Amino acid sequence: MPAANQADKVTGRKKVIKKPTEVLLHGRKGDTRMLIIQYTQEGFNLSDVRDMLSTSTLYMERGLVQRITGKSVRTVQRLVKETKPVRLNQQQSTVAFQYAQTLEHATNVFGNQQLAEDWLKKPCKYLDGNVPLELIDNSLGFQVVEEYLTRIEHGVYQ
Repeated sequence: MPAANQADKVTGRKKVIKKPTEVLLHGRKGDTRMLIIQYTQEGFNLSDVRDMLSTSTLYMERGLVQRITGKSVRTVQRLVKETKPVRLNQQQSTVAFQYAQTLEHATNVFGNQQLAEDWLKKPCKYLDGNVPLELIDNSLGFQVVEEYLTRIEHGVYQ
């Protein structure tokens, strides 16, 4: 059964799998860079970031919510329980969006999310032996990973 049409075993309802950026934007329009900048300036809700990360086995295994927020597992768990939604700051929101965008781009390039996740966690010769996943939280590293994915997409890579 395709992932987008899987039935939830508990409720029996069809579970719609959204793209990571769609989860972060939470229904808001995000088709222009200026809107994305505005949304990251406002800050994403921590719960939306956790939902975005839960779309990826790799992202959950690597504890990226702590890497994005700079907070311990315990602190993140406490913040999630707050009655009022917790917003990330602009920098944290930008990093969260970079992770979402890279996962989507890699999935498009490699054809499915499992292959994309496999690529993201392995050292890459083109990236001087660095693991792509480890570069995404740095704005320059993110640009390098995105550029390399574009090169792969167009068949121009070494």
